[in-house]
Amino acid sequence: MPSEAGVPRRTVLSVLGAASLAGTFAAAAPAGAARLTGTAAGATAADLPAAAAHWAFDEGSGASAADSSGHGRTATLQGAAGWGTGQAGAHSLSLTAGGNATASGPALDTSKAFSVGAWVNLAQLGGYQTAVSIDGRTVSSFYLGLRDDTGTFAFARLASDAPQNAAVAAAASAPSTGTWTHLTGVSDPAAGVIRLYVNGVLEGETAYTAGWAGGGDTAIGRALYGGGHVDQWHGLIDDVWMFPSALTSEQVAALAGVPVETTTPLLSVDVAHPAHAVSPILPGLMFEDINHSGEGGIYAELVQNRSMMADDTEPVHWSAVGGTTLALDEGTPLNAALDRSLKVELPGGTGAGNRAGVANDGFWGIPVRPRTTYTARLFAKASRRIGPLTVAVESADGTAVYAAARVPHIGTAFPGRPFELTLRTGARTPVTGDARLTVTTADPAAAGETLWLQHVSLFPPTYHNRPNGLRIDLMEKLVALKPKFLRLPGGNYLEGNTIATRFDWKNTIGPVWERPGHMDDAWGYWSTDGLGLLEYLQWAEDMHAQPVLAVYAGYSLKGEHVTGDALKPFVQDALDEIEYVTGPVTSTWGARRAADGHPEPFPLQFVEIGNEDWFDTSGSYDERFAAFHDAIKVKYPQLKLIATTPVTSRTPDLIDEHYYLAPSAAQASTHKYDNRDRGSTKVFVGEWAAQEGRPTPDLNAALGDAAWLAGLIRNSDQVLMECYAPLFSHVRNNVWATNLIAYDNLTSYVSPSYWAQHMLTSRLGDTVLPATARALPGLATVATRSGNRLYLAVVNCGTEKLSVPVELKGLTEGVSRQATATVLTGPARTTTNTLTAPDTLVPRTTTVTGAAASFTSTVPPLSVTVLELVLT
Repeated sequence: MPSEAGVPRRTVLSVLGAASLAGTFAAAAPAGAARLTGTAAGATAADLPAAAAHWAFDEGSGASAADSSGHGRTATLQGAAGWGTGQAGAHSLSLTAGGNATASGPALDTSKAFSVGAWVNLAQLGGYQTAVSIDGRTVSSFYLGLRDDTGTFAFARLASDAPQNAAVAAAASAPSTGTWTHLTGVSDPAAGVIRLYVNGVLEGETAYTAGWAGGGDTAIGRALYGGGHVDQWHGLIDDVWMFPSALTSEQVAALAGVPVETTTPLLSVDVAHPAHAVSPILPGLMFEDINHSGEGGIYAELVQNRSMMADDTEPVHWSAVGGTTLALDEGTPLNAALDRSLKVELPGGTGAGNRAGVANDGFWGIPVRPRTTYTARLFAKASRRIGPLTVAVESADGTAVYAAARVPHIGTAFPGRPFELTLRTGARTPVTGDARLTVTTADPAAAGETLWLQHVSLFPPTYHNRPNGLRIDLMEKLVALKPKFLRLPGGNYLEGNTIATRFDWKNTIGPVWERPGHMDDAWGYWSTDGLGLLEYLQWAEDMHAQPVLAVYAGYSLKGEHVTGDALKPFVQDALDEIEYVTGPVTSTWGARRAADGHPEPFPLQFVEIGNEDWFDTSGSYDERFAAFHDAIKVKYPQLKLIATTPVTSRTPDLIDEHYYLAPSAAQASTHKYDNRDRGSTKVFVGEWAAQEGRPTPDLNAALGDAAWLAGLIRNSDQVLMECYAPLFSHVRNNVWATNLIAYDNLTSYVSPSYWAQHMLTSRLGDTVLPATARALPGLATVATRSGNRLYLAVVNCGTEKLSVPVELKGLTEGVSRQATATVLTGPARTTTNTLTAPDTLVPRTTTVTGAAASFTSTVPPLSVTVLELVLT
């Protein structure tokens, strides 16, 4: 399950004032007509201020580079640094083999306004690579170069001379190798921002007010972090300039040698040249029993500790009614699985007007509604024949009975099947979440006798009326997302802290009163395993989704792992599990599935081997994956196998990557997969979320989630599947802070992130169109098309309303002047939904006019928008 490991080495504090598309269209205008505020044509190199330093790297030989600014800051070539072909002149600094160039002391006072520019040419992608920096004592006072966490060029500054709290102005597109690119970083304390320009175009801007001075050397081709030299540049660097002022956009264009008119804002969508198909299985769900997501959550059982197995010494969540004495009795089991029962010693005064028995407090109360039918099931026996036994839902103090039913009598042995009762609340029954379930008798014959109970269960109505089913309101919210798959059972719940507490699927099938349950020790509570393998599969079936089956792969969270011959039983368990899911009724486990009530096989395309096995420090996953891979592929060659961390022993069909990021980092990482090698292993992003808000994301996190998801959709030729995590949290057990949906025992609500995902995946074409943003810092966008419908999704993480020019490039058809804009926005980053205010942030859909091949749109701040255009 989720871990904090996804947060990058340099924690991102704030990033990217991004633009968004929505709102009411202005009168159609040529897209190129818009320009940045204050931009004027005609700026030339002569308009540049005096430089603090300038290294042209035109020497072409020797071990030093002159500073042509007149300040005498000669840069000395270090290590394997050499000379290469230049961009601005004949020669450049070559760091292809390593090394750097260093000038003694700081060329700039970075506590004040400054700008730094350079031509760069990457020889390889990936990792942190810094082109220009100035050393502090512990970290660099700025970093201009390539960031690993965003996968883009960036200009970054830390809040102080310490490795934490970075502000990052990141590029709006991924870089490529072998191409000269001009980068300019501007630190503008008067405006309270830092900016990144790429080839003269503003691409990144973010708030930064902490300015501090680096007193160390000026470095070209490396940086300082944690007191050590890091971020080796791989490639060429040319024509490095430093200015003791914040350059204007006109001056940056002049420095980059581009016309000012080519640096004005523009959002361009290439309608004529589709990029690739949208993955047909892209959006899905991941479920893990965390935060009482299953027990007390989507699994509709209302009784907590119905099996009396949650504690070895006390009947937790059970209390005495009428002076009874309660104890766990291992000498009176129900069966081999439920090897104890609740022993209830009835007082001598039991009789008319003096009922006695037990009460269960449920999951923070039993929920009650009027006109509702409940189903109770229980096993009961007594030391002599007694009756009736009354099962009731009543107020916490027992003064009001909301619904009740009776077992006429019970004997001295547990029956072969549970007693089953129907309880109905009346039209005037109040809505309450703090009721309790009682099992009592007022039979005088029961006085002084002993009652034993086991598997005391209470279900409300369930989704599709399944007898061991799921909570209706939560299922309806999931179905509305139209997921293509359900990853089950996900996360640490699969592995357990130990092998003994893993999800042992064979113990989760068959009658629920024959399932022993297990401690969900990854998250600290008992699982009855009533939500077992069959229920998971039916859950996927009820959503018209396919299961993505995660199999236990011989590793548990506290480090236990098995290899070699000891792994063989677990491999066989996986083969048996796949047969249970897909096998015909003539197979051993297919027959068992049929006996459990589902003769038809379930569809299955994907099997995931383990979960987050990068935590296995033994390095055994390569061997373990190979064992599962070979056995499964022999028997089920059609199945696609997912690895949870890179392996070399076999080639997986997909690799599962997990990302838990600050909202700003998620926003900045929208281009992470843009330049992924298209020949590499396809990706399943099986867990991801921006981490802010409790128990659900706030608007800021939703903006990060939307920007990240836009990138996944845009790259869905590589990222074939994705699912947010965690899915659920009970508000009374919010262990993992940020979750998509939250609830108590009565009501539930969805988060802004839920709505952002719903917008992007329900208004989605079947083909991705190339879309580029120019001079719109941090614009996160994806365009798709189905037939004559064009969907343009855009995320604005900034706090200002923007006017955005849009161009539909290569359009041969016309465009209907009327379009539909669906917008999610709010007044502040921290705005969110709650149980008591569930609709604070919801999308609003309106019809707008003025769409054309070129148009300008006014867009709100802090917004996620999907614009639906109709091509005619």
